[in-house]
Amino acid sequence: MNKLVLVTGAAGLLGRFVVEELVKHGYQVRGFDRRRGASKIDWRVADITDAAAVNDAVSDVDAVLHIAAVPNIWSGDGQTIIRVNVQGTYTILEAAERAGVERFVFCSSDSVAGYTVREGRMLRPLYAPLDLEHPLLATDPYAISKVLGENLARAYSLRGMSVVALRTVFVAYPEMAPEIIARAKDPQNYRGPAAGGPSSAGGGPLHHHIDPRDLARAFRLAMELSMPKCSFECFYLSSQVTLSPEPTLDRLRRLHGDTIEIRSPEIYAEQPFAPLYDLSHAAQRLGFVAEFDQRGLIGL
Repeated sequence: MNKLVLVTGAAGLLGRFVVEELVKHGYQVRGFDRRRGASKIDWRVADITDAAAVNDAVSDVDAVLHIAAVPNIWSGDGQTIIRVNVQGTYTILEAAERAGVERFVFCSSDSVAGYTVREGRMLRPLYAPLDLEHPLLATDPYAISKVLGENLARAYSLRGMSVVALRTVFVAYPEMAPEIIARAKDPQNYRGPAAGGPSSAGGGPLHHHIDPRDLARAFRLAMELSMPKCSFECFYLSSQVTLSPEPTLDRLRRLHGDTIEIRSPEIYAEQPFAPLYDLSHAAQRLGFVAEFDQRGLIGL
């Protein structure tokens, strides 16, 4: 296989898994990050907002997987998050279009739906399972940056590229295991990072999560997805179960009463810990169903 794929944020917590997945499947990989990672690939070291460096990095690549970003609301102030995430996405899209790249995969977030962090004046979902027709109710800087990133990506798809946005939930990296365990021991009082993890255990009120091995596979599938030019697609991605100590509907009712419409109760009857998000589109169109979950960490 001769395809050359550029992965931005390749040295990061997620990027390393994506690089490994691509190499394992025979792709040539070029990594772009502010530091070199451990993988033996072609590395370009610079900031994602450095237009000259980004232009150089996209030369001759067949696809771009854009992961580089301030990764959550706790990793920078609002000004930094918007500058890096939005300007960085614009910079790589502009360079990719100029270089004739046909496939662009954008790392978005379930936070665009608005139900992730209380720091952003979190809004309850209107219904469950929450699907692609649900309005985007982002309120915090990180979530807003991902909405703007998706809008940028959609604009460039109208100009000729085929673009996929992956709305991933909290990624349960191996480094996050101590935080997940700490939260499970005292969910009411947990304030992370409390156990040496790189950030707080995330996933919103329902404690959504996805294994990085599954998410890396989703990136590869998005890159390989058959799509016409000038097209844009989104997918919500999650493990098939949450890390919540309570079944999903019980937790939603305790937090919000009967204000959330339950459109497919059979999903939660079959799997009480099923996520808020409708994963059927990812299964049917992307061919993605998560294989791993971390409920074993919390002893439930």
